[in-house]
Amino acid sequence: MQARFDSILSSLDDCRKVLLAVSGGVDSMVMAKLFLNSESHIPFEIAHCNFHLRGEASDSDEALVMDWCSRSGVPFLKKDFATCEYAAEHGVSLEMAARTLRYEWFDELCRTRGYSFVAVAHNANDNVETFLLNLLRGTGIKGLTGMKAVSAVPVPGSGTRLVRPLLGFSRGEILEYAVKSGVIWHEDHTNADTTFKRNCIRNEILPLFSRLNPSFLETISADMSRLSREQEAADRQFVSEAASVLSVPVGEERLRIDAERLRNMPDPEWLLFRLLEPYGFTSPVCSDLCSLIGRQGTFSGKVFHSEAFRAVTSGTSVIVVPASRTRDRSGVEVRKEGEYSVAGIRFSVTLREWKEGMPLRNTPGMLVFDSSALSFPFSVRLWENGDWLCPLGLRNSSGGRGRKKISDLFVDLGYSLPEKEVAPVVEPSGKGNAPGHVAALLWERIDDSFKVTEKTASVVVIERRP
Repeated sequence: MQARFDSILSSLDDCRKVLLAVSGGVDSMVMAKLFLNSESHIPFEIAHCNFHLRGEASDSDEALVMDWCSRSGVPFLKKDFATCEYAAEHGVSLEMAARTLRYEWFDELCRTRGYSFVAVAHNANDNVETFLLNLLRGTGIKGLTGMKAVSAVPVPGSGTRLVRPLLGFSRGEILEYAVKSGVIWHEDHTNADTTFKRNCIRNEILPLFSRLNPSFLETISADMSRLSREQEAADRQFVSEAASVLSVPVGEERLRIDAERLRNMPDPEWLLFRLLEPYGFTSPVCSDLCSLIGRQGTFSGKVFHSEAFRAVTSGTSVIVVPASRTRDRSGVEVRKEGEYSVAGIRFSVTLREWKEGMPLRNTPGMLVFDSSALSFPFSVRLWENGDWLCPLGLRNSSGGRGRKKISDLFVDLGYSLPEKEVAPVVEPSGKGNAPGHVAALLWERIDDSFKVTEKTASVVVIERRP
């Protein structure tokens, strides 16, 4: 097994230093042992995640991995995660929360410490289990191609590479090596709970497959390899070209699909599924969405869900964004100049002397207020129902300032549902301010009473930061 493992390591391009993700289970402890004994002598370090989901057992796993590193002279890195809180805040399952947290940490470590790869201990059985899970929930070719030996870390925008050096080894081979080599590991007691689908497949279905075909792992692995080649051919010939026409992601968006163009494409439902499949959307969900696209009538404001993303219909587009988060709507009090953040949106506040001829709005991410009207302290928060302002130049039937709801401004500005959810407003302080009256919708519209005039001596500038 060591010789086969070393052959896999030698095939990796530009492999200078590797970060090993080690949980304390048999697969990852065997992987660590194989790296330690490898004749390739590739430098490596161990990363351990404590998700604090199994009480003392989680701490015991950490102690096991830390002790192995100490005895083996291998650097040990670990991080504690508030997994339950993250899952609740982001509206995702514990499994998805743990997956996101660990890969984001691995990506950060690779960028800051110079690792060539993150190595994880997925094996051939894991690959077949994933194949069957995808088949049960409904999938396309991509879901049947299995995990790749080398791929990208599943973090948006990451260039970090993920390697699975045990993917060609069965769980039986790994257990046999562990026993013969004296590897110590911890068994997660939840692995025996067959109420979980993966455990049911692992403990009940795969043994049956093994009776029907002792070589089922090799057979299904070969099928996945063939399907992978077919998928790659389809991507090159059709999907990638269509995606370049249909999709232009912006900002927090992962994908924006032009529904009108999609409607006129050959086999739009299949194409929609291929575009959305990487974001975890199942075939039934894509079918429902495609039916909506093909119908006449109301289109905007419909939401379709996957585990970690939402597909939101807006205007003539379908926008894919991360799953909803529980936003802190309390906002932030701005008492002086400085850098601030609301719901992940960063902005600066500066006080400047005003001179005639200075631009009122240098960039789309800047608004300028008369400082005598908008004085410190004031608040910046996410908008709420009932918020309103008097836009510059808008008059009512009596010639006075015209009032407009922020929700109506969204319609005028063509805001999508995801954009509305994180739209910040400026709320002035003072007892004289009417309920719901805001000084601006950042960075779109300012209230008439806060504008710069010929009497302005200084201004408050609120500018969005990347």
